[in-house]
Amino acid sequence: MFGRSLADEFVNAPAQGGETGGDGKSWLFLLVILAGIGAFVAWARFFEIEEVTRGVGRVVSTMQVQVVQSLEPGIVRSIDVREGDTVVAGQALMQVDDTAASSQRGELLEQEAALLAEEARLQAEVAMNRSPVFPEELKARAPNAILAEMDVLESRFRQLDNELAVLESKLTQKQAALDELRSHRAKLEEVIRPLSEEMTLTEQLVANGAVPRIELLRLQSRLAEMKGELAVSLAQEPNLLAGIEQARNEIAVAKSGYVLTARQRLAKLGLELAVVREGLRAAEDRVVRTLLRAPVQGVVNAVNVTTVGEVVEPGKPLVEIVPGDDKLHVEVDIPPKDVAFIQPGERASVKISAYDYLVYGALEGKVTRIGADTVQRPDGHEYFRVTVEMDRADFSRDGQVLPISPGMTATVDIQTGRRTVLSYLLEPLLKIRTEALRER
Repeated sequence: MFGRSLADEFVNAPAQGGETGGDGKSWLFLLVILAGIGAFVAWARFFEIEEVTRGVGRVVSTMQVQVVQSLEPGIVRSIDVREGDTVVAGQALMQVDDTAASSQRGELLEQEAALLAEEARLQAEVAMNRSPVFPEELKARAPNAILAEMDVLESRFRQLDNELAVLESKLTQKQAALDELRSHRAKLEEVIRPLSEEMTLTEQLVANGAVPRIELLRLQSRLAEMKGELAVSLAQEPNLLAGIEQARNEIAVAKSGYVLTARQRLAKLGLELAVVREGLRAAEDRVVRTLLRAPVQGVVNAVNVTTVGEVVEPGKPLVEIVPGDDKLHVEVDIPPKDVAFIQPGERASVKISAYDYLVYGALEGKVTRIGADTVQRPDGHEYFRVTVEMDRADFSRDGQVLPISPGMTATVDIQTGRRTVLSYLLEPLLKIRTEALRER
């Protein structure tokens, strides 16, 4: 029996009678098992399964969480949103008391109005116009400032008028003196001409003895006196003309000085107005900043101030907003031993812990970035941070859209390749063969 082959025994087994029937069935069962094992090995040798690297991660936004702060200290006047509210860009979130900023803004507005009114008055003075033109907006905004500048304008022109009146009076006097001098000289010339003729005739008569010589001497004395007065008159005229010119110059200087003073003040006023307007812009910005607005569209993640009347300090985070119009991705923690086979572009399956995987399924995504170095967790373990971008940011079930929000945790399976079932089953044995009997 030991010299026969197993096949011969199997073929001849039924011919041996009832004692060998049970052994034939056993051999048949053994062959079936061996055939099944062979088929399984063949299947395991050629059938491939996906190889994945699994990690746990957290859903985050491409944009960071937007933190709204108050740049100014103050007291909270109103809180207009709550955690979980959806907000749009520019929506009011919180109002901080703006009393100080508004007070400063009001003071600067008054200063600006006063300077604008003064500017209109100075422009009128430069043009020597007694009726200044004030902006219509200023008439309604600061009538008192306009009235004050009108009073100043009247006072300034009154002062100029008084000064000019004195100078013009002086000019009038000098002009009158010149006119009187010229009139007197004309009279002297009218007297001297006939007197000279009379003296000539008298000289002839004295020579003939017809008239006493004393009469000639009297005429000569009178003529000399008249010519002396004429000479004095001629000498006085240049002085009077110079005085008149000086008086006219003094009038011109008074007018130009008035205009020059206005021009100089107008130049300084322009600088003052620029400074006030710069401060006004800053004050208005402070007033605007007391009303905190949403910088982006999104969901309110946290409101760190819950009580109206609470004092806030500059730079204190007041409201956190998770952007709602940005793509979401998952940051996955992968152990260093598993990161070698992960490449950008590889597909991944994302299972959000907030939604039951058996009910809602998983979301598809792909690897977009792999950390260049390990990051240490608070527990001391090191890992690589791998970013997986999801194809969509919500689940749909029965017509209902279930959104995914930043902060949700997820289990991520990254498809790193394919391998046969046989290699997977033999891996422990191969590892044992490689590492066995080598440890100290």
